[in-house]
Amino acid sequence: MGAGHIEVENFITPKAVEWAYGRCMRAQERRDQSFADIGWRAATARDDRFLKVLEQSAEILHAASEAQTGQTRRMATVSDNYSNSAEHTETGLFKGAYQSVDMGEPHRAYEWIYGAVALLCGYNT
Repeated sequence: MGAGHIEVENFITPKAVEWAYGRCMRAQERRDQSFADIGWRAATARDDRFLKVLEQSAEILHAASEAQTGQTRRMATVSDNYSNSAEHTETGLFKGAYQSVDMGEPHRAYEWIYGAVALLCGYNT
């Protein structure tokens, strides 16, 4: 949890985030709690690298979501179907996970997302 600038822009790509999310979903299905626990420890420690990768991942997913359905969500009215205005699940999970860690209050509800980010950081296998 060192100090200084941490470069993640070159290796945190949409494809990498998608891969890590897929791995976390498979770990959750297998009930591989150690996968989530590694991320949980990084989140509670407010590890610098972990926090930066989590932020970058959330930004990548937000940008992808915006490109896919951003205008539809912004134009949705109260009478529209909720699915037209709802944020994509993965985007919401990563944003919520980042906000909780950034505020110093990680939540166990995000432990699998934390595990995915720990995988991107190289802490998880």
